Amino acid sequence: MDNNNAVAGSSCQTPAPTRKRAWVPGSVTNMYSAAKRRRMSFADDVNHDFITNMPEFDVGSKVNVADRFISAPQDNAIPLQTTPRTRRIAKIFGLADDRILKYTDTNVEASTNSFLGRHRFNYHQLLKRPHQVPSTSAEAHLGARKQFVLALDGPGIPSDLFAYPISWSARNAIAVACGRDVYYQNLDTRDISHLFKLPMNHGKLITIEWAEKAPNLLAAGTSSGDIQLWDTDGTKQLRRWQEDAFVDVGGMSWYDKVLAVGLGDGVITLYDARQPDAIGRIESHKDKVHGLRWRHDGNYLASSDQQGVVQLWDSRASKSLEAGNRYRSKMKHNAPIKALAWCPWKPELLATGTMYPDGKIRIWNIGTTPAAAPATHTIPLNTSVTSLLWSPHCKELLSTHGMSWQPRAGASESCPNLPSDVGPNSRARRMRDRERPASVKTALTNSLTVHAYPSLRRVVSVPAHTGAVGHSCLSPDGTKVFTICPAEEAMKMWQVWGVAEAGERRESVFDKCTIR
Repeated sequence: MDNNNAVAGSSCQTPAPTRKRAWVPGSVTNMYSAAKRRRMSFADDVNHDFITNMPEFDVGSKVNVADRFISAPQDNAIPLQTTPRTRRIAKIFGLADDRILKYTDTNVEASTNSFLGRHRFNYHQLLKRPHQVPSTSAEAHLGARKQFVLALDGPGIPSDLFAYPISWSARNAIAVACGRDVYYQNLDTRDISHLFKLPMNHGKLITIEWAEKAPNLLAAGTSSGDIQLWDTDGTKQLRRWQEDAFVDVGGMSWYDKVLAVGLGDGVITLYDARQPDAIGRIESHKDKVHGLRWRHDGNYLASSDQQGVVQLWDSRASKSLEAGNRYRSKMKHNAPIKALAWCPWKPELLATGTMYPDGKIRIWNIGTTPAAAPATHTIPLNTSVTSLLWSPHCKELLSTHGMSWQPRAGASESCPNLPSDVGPNSRARRMRDRERPASVKTALTNSLTVHAYPSLRRVVSVPAHTGAVGHSCLSPDGTKVFTICPAEEAMKMWQVWGVAEAGERRESVFDKCTIR
């Protein structure tokens, strides 16, 4: 009875719920398509062949990490046949790196021993030569003193920064145009002489220039096209030339007895001190000729104008220059140009300096530079360049400056010939006022600066005046520079360079021998 009840109770028990069985493929590859399985089997075969055929390297053959041309081995090597997915997973877990070549072993700590570094530093200090400043460089003179040597008053100096109111003669006499009067002082004796006074109906004095090979001759040009030639020995006027158009005079330059004069209508006129009339006329520039410079040998004449065009004229072709004597194509700039300078120790170098809005110094090699090629060297300054002077004793270039501006500035007093004839309430006036410069004061503002060539390194820069430097001229010995400032109505003389000491000539064995 009890047994029957036990059997009945066991047969009436509620069965447990069955677990749902998931589909298990016969192999892993059955989960993918046939094409996927073929690719995976091919990769497995290649990996198997690569691993089984890989040669075994000895532990002692590990690459030395000191060799910087061979990558250090990776601690966790990844098979070459890997997919992008496996690379991403390995990179997440820190098992792979982006770089293929690693020149340092990250498992080796950096050496903290600086014993070898100290020895290298001490050895370098023993071999290091002290900086030697040449006796002719501006660094040894202007850089050491940074003060002017002499200051002179110049009341009535022309306010136009494109004027040439000062000139230094070969007799060490400095001449200056003060209003309608011309004075000159002998710096050896300090005697001051009054040369002449310009009549009221002859305009204003703009340019004066001493003749280099005839130091007693002084030429003066006015705003009405009147050009006068004076003899300082006899204090008398030798020649007077009058331009027919009555235009103002720009730059002037002497070579021997020939005087080149730039005019406001873009014409260049040549005069001979021995003849009463002009000997040549060049009509090529389209605006006022601000700069004129003969090369030291007289073979070339450089001219520049208000539109930033520089032209070269070859005087070897004919005695009287004409428009057909242009040596090469025009050298175009982006601003008016007054500053021109030929290099005395490398005659093919010509330096040009621009006003606003360019503010750069460019050095041209007329012998090797192609006709339409850019300048050989360019020095961006964002400052008006009013004059340039090469040193005859060392490879340095001096520049004088006016105001400085932001790179995207506008017109200012450094370029005073810009038009201003529009009404105060006109749209053109408002637009131009918006483009006016944000004047900034820098180390180059109103300064006298010397640059090295060909490195273009700034050797020294000295604040010359409180206003813009109008012009500068070089002394006969090539060591001193006179600067003039219309705002101050003053002139200053600076000791910039030095003369090389003549060393004793060493005796040679060939001096004791003679050729029979």
